[in-house]
Order: sequence, then C-alpha cells, then structure tokens
Amino acid sequence: MTDRQRNRHEMHVTVLGVLDAHADAWAAVPAAQKHRDALEALVADTRKAVQDQARSPQGATAAKGSVRDQVARDAWRLGQAIAAWATENDRPDVAGAVVLSRTDFDRLPDATLAEYSEIVVAEAREHLPAEGEDPTTGLGEQGVTAAFVDALDALDDQFARDLATPREAIVDRSRATRALAVAVRDAQRLLKKKLDPTVAFLAPDAPAFADAYRAARIIVDRGTGRGPAPDADPDAGPM
Repeated sequence: MTDRQRNRHEMHVTVLGVLDAHADAWAAVPAAQKHRDALEALVADTRKAVQDQARSPQGATAAKGSVRDQVARDAWRLGQAIAAWATENDRPDVAGAVVLSRTDFDRLPDATLAEYSEIVVAEAREHLPAEGEDPTTGLGEQGVTAAFVDALDALDDQFARDLATPREAIVDRSRATRALAVAVRDAQRLLKKKLDPTVAFLAPDAPAFADAYRAARIIVDRGTGRGPAPDADPDAGPM
C-alpha cells in the first residue's frame, strides 16, 4: 500500500464514520443509503487487498528452503551409500546413475535436485534387502533401511509440490496490489461523482452534517512525517 493509497483509505474510513454518525440527516434519501453502502463495501475491499498484499512470498520461500535442505542432506547421504555399495559389488551401472561430485551436487537447481532424489530413491528400492532377508544384505551393508528411503521419498514429493509455492505467492500479491488500486480508485470516484453532490444538496437542511463531511473529505498526508497537511485532491468536487 502506497502512502497516497493509505491517506485516501483513511479519508474513506473517516467519511464512512461521518455518514453513520449523521444518518438522520440523509436517512430519507435512498440514494444516500445506496452510496453509503457502496463506500462501506469498497473500504472492506481495500482492507482485504491490504491483508492479501501483506502476505509476503518470503515465508513460502523460507518453508521451501527448509524442505530443500532436508532433501539435499538425505539425498546426498543415500547417493553416497548407493555409490559405495555399487563400487563394492562391481556395479558401475548403478554408480553411474547416482555419482555426483559434491560441487556439482551443491549446484543442482531445485527441480533437478528433486529429480536426483527420486533417482536415488528408485535405485535404493532396487537393492534393499527383500522382506525376510538378512537386513545386512544389499544396501543394508551400508546401513540403509527401507524406513530411511520411504522418508526421503515422501520428503522429495513434498519438495516437488512446494517448488511452485513462492511463484504463486508472488502472483497472489500482484493480484492484491491491482485489487487495492481498483478499490481506492472506485471509492474516490464514488465520493466525487455521487456522495459529494448528494451532500451538497442536503447541506442547507443539514449544515452540521455537511461541515463534518467536508472536514472528513480532507486528505491528511501521513506518509511524509510532516504532520497533518491537506492534500490537493483532484477527485474532490465542490460541495
């Protein structure tokens, strides 16, 4: 939310409060009630957009990063165990599928890391001791258990799902930014085109209400730190 949007939103909230405090001055005018309800809806739209906009993608990125760290740690461990077993058992085909230098492994992009983890999981399942066999045979020689492989399999599935989360959060925030701009703009137009003329008509019969409305329609600049200063509002009409 920009300072300009914040200043205008605070003005809209103040105007809504004045309308409600002086409802007796316009209660007999159906158009005034309609415009008041429309302003309340736009104020609510603005608040929701601000809340949606404040949901930073950093949180989603941090969550994905935590899962990535776990996948990277356990996929590396499992790959090393498989490579050691393959070397011991003269299985260059298996070693070739999983062996990476530590430098190359650390440089893997997220999507490639997820794929590598799936590869080592698949290779591990091929060489785990079968049910009922000696648990120290096959990859059991390296201390690999089915439970470890299952846990990594579930974790890299979660990681693959989480890959899109930060991008989705950025899109959601962009959508909220557009919605915020529309809500503030529409509220300004509602005041200028509809409420200002309605209040101008009522002013001679309800001067206290008109004065309070005019005061509420002054936009106070709270973004500069210089204190209250009426904003030259190009959307404000004569009353």
